[in-house]
Amino acid sequence: MAIVILAGLAWSGWWYFGATTRQNAIESWLAGRRDAGWVAETADVRVTGFPNRIDLIVEGLDIADPEAGWAWQADRFEVLSLSYKPHHVIAAWPGPQTVATPYETVHLDSRLMRGSVIFEPDTRLTLDRSSIEIDDMALRGESGWAAAIGHANFATRQAADGAPDFAHDIGLTAENIQLPEALSARIGGMEVLPSAVERVHLDATLDFDRAWNRASVEAGNPVLEQVLVRDASVTWGSLDLRAKGTLDVDAQGFAEGRLDLRARNWREMIALAEASGTLAPALAA
Repeated sequence: MAIVILAGLAWSGWWYFGATTRQNAIESWLAGRRDAGWVAETADVRVTGFPNRIDLIVEGLDIADPEAGWAWQADRFEVLSLSYKPHHVIAAWPGPQTVATPYETVHLDSRLMRGSVIFEPDTRLTLDRSSIEIDDMALRGESGWAAAIGHANFATRQAADGAPDFAHDIGLTAENIQLPEALSARIGGMEVLPSAVERVHLDATLDFDRAWNRASVEAGNPVLEQVLVRDASVTWGSLDLRAKGTLDVDAQGFAEGRLDLRARNWREMIALAEASGTLAPALAA
């Protein structure tokens, strides 16, 4: 009986340590942002889940960098993990959000928006793999436009053996993308196109100058050096565009290299690009 009691006390102490550490971390980060001149406010921050989970719940989150012109507001943000797997974190956005940029303010709402991040289990917190899944997302800009995404999945992982040391494989799939009405109107009359883009897909490897870990993020994010595109494709009605190739990225962020394109119904694509204003008539001729 004494052993059981001691084990229970030890586990309770471990949970309390993990919960306190997580809550202190977010509160310290928010305080640091405020010291740097940001807006960083919450209505409530609490940790729940005893005894097997450490779930951080943040309500009324309001973060803004006035100098850069970026801001993020969320009714609720959750950071969830098992108490015995602190290096595996799940993030959830169960309510509406607002993202403001220097160019536009966008309101987002979705049936599901959930992410997962797994770090190597050491103090450096090197990124191993991550993912984010979205279902039924609606986007509305304050300038009046609206768009939607039926389903999207984005994932990363450390590249397999044989790849550069700091490379990460990335994958993106988005389906049933409803474009803003103004853009649809600009390309209206093209009967080959349905109202939604069926699928966008990307399979690539990104090579960085150093690892993604706590130290590199605090010192400034790792710099992208090369992009290997195995498949980048868009399927929209009878239009199908695919690309693959390798691009090197210079110190100014400009990419140079070769992308091989394969297009089905490419004449319609040129007409579409010209109608939408993304391709000058002189180039389309």
